[in-house]
Amino acid sequence: MHRPTRQHEHLTLKVTQKQERSAQSSRKPGRKHKRWSKFLAQYAPLVAGAETAASAES
Repeated sequence: MHRPTRQHEHLTLKVTQKQERSAQSSRKPGRKHKRWSKFLAQYAPLVAGAETAASAES
């Protein structure tokens, strides 16, 4: 996956915004929220691996 840290940060932001909007309108999160949450779970190990590799280089 290309640039997992950036993608993980972006998805985290999108999920939190979606949760806020659904809480304001008293609606369930929906399909996109479920899909983004699934991607967040997939990106988590890649981000952890990228962070450890970056700290090992410096």
